[in-house]
Amino acid sequence: MRMVSALGSARPRDRAAVLVLLLTAALVVGTQELKEGYLHNRTFSTSDVVEYNCRPGYMRNTMARNTFICEKNRWKGSSNFCLPRPCSYPGEPMNGRLVEAEQFTFGSTANYSCDTGYRLIGNSQIRCVIKDGHVAWDGDVPTCEPIPCLPPPVIANGEHNGGHIELFTYGASVTYHCHADIRGRKHFSLVGDASIFCTTIDNVNGVWNKPAPECKEVSCREPHVEHGRLQSRYRAEYTYGDTIIFDCEFRYALLGSDTATCQEDGSWDPPPPQCQRSSCDDPPDVQNAVKARLAGNLFPIETVITYECKTGYEFSPGVVMEHISCQPDYTWTEVPPPCKRISCPNPATKTGMQISFWDRKDTYVFGDRVRIICDPGYVFKDRDDHVMLQCTNNGTWNRAAPECIPEPHCPKPAVDHGREAYNSKNDYTVGTKVRIECDEGYTLSTQQLVTCQADGNWFPSLPYCQKACGPPPQSTSGLNVNATSSSFPYGYRVEYSCAAGLSLIGDESLYCTSEDGVNLEWSGPAPECRVVHCPKPVVENGEMVTLRHTFPYGTSVSFYCKEGFMLRGSAESRCVADGTWQPALPKCQPVKCRAPTSKENLQFFPVKGEYEFKESLYFSCKLNNNAADRALTTCSTNGSWMPPPNCKTFYVRKKIDQIKETFDCGLPLAELRTLLEVQKLYLEIQKLEKELGAKGGRWWP
Repeated sequence: MRMVSALGSARPRDRAAVLVLLLTAALVVGTQELKEGYLHNRTFSTSDVVEYNCRPGYMRNTMARNTFICEKNRWKGSSNFCLPRPCSYPGEPMNGRLVEAEQFTFGSTANYSCDTGYRLIGNSQIRCVIKDGHVAWDGDVPTCEPIPCLPPPVIANGEHNGGHIELFTYGASVTYHCHADIRGRKHFSLVGDASIFCTTIDNVNGVWNKPAPECKEVSCREPHVEHGRLQSRYRAEYTYGDTIIFDCEFRYALLGSDTATCQEDGSWDPPPPQCQRSSCDDPPDVQNAVKARLAGNLFPIETVITYECKTGYEFSPGVVMEHISCQPDYTWTEVPPPCKRISCPNPATKTGMQISFWDRKDTYVFGDRVRIICDPGYVFKDRDDHVMLQCTNNGTWNRAAPECIPEPHCPKPAVDHGREAYNSKNDYTVGTKVRIECDEGYTLSTQQLVTCQADGNWFPSLPYCQKACGPPPQSTSGLNVNATSSSFPYGYRVEYSCAAGLSLIGDESLYCTSEDGVNLEWSGPAPECRVVHCPKPVVENGEMVTLRHTFPYGTSVSFYCKEGFMLRGSAESRCVADGTWQPALPKCQPVKCRAPTSKENLQFFPVKGEYEFKESLYFSCKLNNNAADRALTTCSTNGSWMPPPNCKTFYVRKKIDQIKETFDCGLPLAELRTLLEVQKLYLEIQKLEKELGAKGGRWWP
């Protein structure tokens, strides 16, 4: 690489290339320029190097070289070694903003705009330029001030609510109203929008968005709509802007708009509507008929109404339904006549039957009931005493009358060794009931009652009388037997039992039998009932509280144990029906006392697990770790120690003994009183200790 300074130093064959490089080098001169040492060179050869300086407003980029080298007829090197110098942040105006500001460097511009309702004062664009050898902005940041409007127009016979405002700016609004007379009644109507506001077209000057309204004397007459009415409140006078709402009477339809507004010329817009007929009136009622399938209470043209007769009625024979329709003139077609009650022919009667006297009439209609009965000597096949027919809604009877047939009879019942229970008769019609009973010494094989059937036979079949046993044998009083009859058939068994407190001796049951195959007798004699006795109760080491020597059923006995023994079980027992004592007899067990519970201040001896009745032991108590006198306690008859081996009772008894000795010694009264006070204090301290112990309390020094 070499640095060159003149075109003449280049070789002849390089001159063409030099010319091309001159043209190429001339393109690389946007932000930089050749150093002064290269300005006068017009030719450059291969491997020549040139060096550049940054132009004013730019600064060196230290990350890139500021040289170019000539290689293969072109300059090689980076062209971004010069960067534009930065300007300081220009700032934003109040109520405005920077527009499209990406960077603030030499040559860039800052564009400003104002918020809606504000206009720009100053230049909307400033540029980063060179001033006094430094980069700076060529102007100040503009300001944004509210866009003003002229005062709102003044209107005749009215005013706006902005009279107290001196300056009207963008967005400000005023509302107009018309003047009223002394009574407060409006003479004038506000024509046009009541409110206008300040806006702008060019973002510089303010204008009102629309002309101010006018106050005019406007009145509209109340519109009349035939078959129509007003839904809005009635007024004596309507003024400009008043809106009314129309509605049509029932079964009329609205043709046109349902609202109209009073215009400034005194007319209504849109024009009042018309109410046109849209439905027939309610379809008329038809006697004994109902209107079927009504879908509402409006009946437009071609609506069809169906009448159906109530159950049991008809318009004409076989016709129970008629129709009418709404015609174009909103009237109904011909209405059908009333529905008439359906009638039935006289019921046909056959041989042997007739209509009940009370049901006979000339004409029978739907719902009528007729009782059919058979003539005397005849009956219905199903044995009913009558048949009821009813006239139905199709004009026929609900059933045909059954046939009456001659009444059947049963033969006189004949039973060997038997007879009818009541007076005999010769006529046994169907349903007759007969009770059969046997002669003495005989009994029935089956039930007593038989009934004459429609087939002329008795049901159940007539019984027969067979030989029987007489009443079962009896013996002593108190014997019970489960017999409810006076005669009993072969094989019949009876059970015996005794009254409470009696015992059954013999067979509990007997049965009717025969030894010769002809005569019947009971299988044995009756048992006997004897009084129940319990054995004498004996309780070892116990005694009875009674002087009795025998113990029959129901006797109660009380027991107690001898001294030194304790009763285990019930103290009373009762003799029951099976000859035993209930509850079971008690036992008398020797009395035992358990060893006293050991405590810190209680000592006793001799030490054993159990102690016999009247056995004694010694115990002593410690008070403040000092041994006290010993005392004697004895195992008592109820298994407890007497006196109880308790240190508290021991101390109290000892104090009582001391007091007793004091009285015996004749102590002076003053000293005795002092001693009693001390004892009282001691007892109160004991009571307090007990209460504190129950509450978890304790003494403190």
